[in-house]
Amino acid sequence: MNIGCVQIKIEEDVQKNIEKVNELTSDYSNYIFLLPELFTTGFNYEHIEKQSENHFEVLQGLSEKNIYMGSILRFKDGKRYNSFFVKYKKEVYFVYDKVNLFPLMDEDKYFSPGNGYYTFDINGVTAGCAICFDLRYCEVFYHLRNGGAKIVFLPAEWPAKRVEHFRALSIARAIENQLYFVCCNVIGNTWSDVFGGNSMIIDPWGKVLADAKNFVDKVIVSEVDLKLVEEVRNKLPMRRDYER
Repeated sequence: MNIGCVQIKIEEDVQKNIEKVNELTSDYSNYIFLLPELFTTGFNYEHIEKQSENHFEVLQGLSEKNIYMGSILRFKDGKRYNSFFVKYKKEVYFVYDKVNLFPLMDEDKYFSPGNGYYTFDINGVTAGCAICFDLRYCEVFYHLRNGGAKIVFLPAEWPAKRVEHFRALSIARAIENQLYFVCCNVIGNTWSDVFGGNSMIIDPWGKVLADAKNFVDKVIVSEVDLKLVEEVRNKLPMRRDYER
């Protein structure tokens, strides 16, 4: 399975963000690319509703050469959600609404929380997802692992001043749950904060396979061998009591 992260600075223009993703991934085909949290708008509350009214149409602008995942504002039943999407060709699937909303950016005042954590199928593989602040809650990832996840995707908009937490927690989640962990962060100065990049693809031993340390728009990619998940779990059995 070929996996990638598209680390970008989010602009105020939605179309520019779509074009930036397409340009950065134009040399790739049949990859699964993770995009940052709210990659079309960021947390620009002044403009976010106007920019995101037609999220389905916006996501149709992404290339059909690859599968794209990330999060975007979604309106559902009169409420706003920070929702994880999967875009494959012309189809868009929403598989998770962020549960743990981040109070320091007033996310809890603007969005409604989701009601659970779910796994989903991607190319025949059971995957899990979470969004940014969820990373601080280890039980989220226990739940996904026990739901069969072999790989977890986490889009983020994580500030530079706490980026070492982002790195340490992401590696820890891979190790403690013995799965692949893919995290994609925003970079640069925006209207709300300065964001720290450091997107990573991490294997079940905690080895960083690809790393976007540079503070620039960047794509990182890696081939992941999902057989390694079972090898690691067989060599070092864990979570038996929890699973019972």
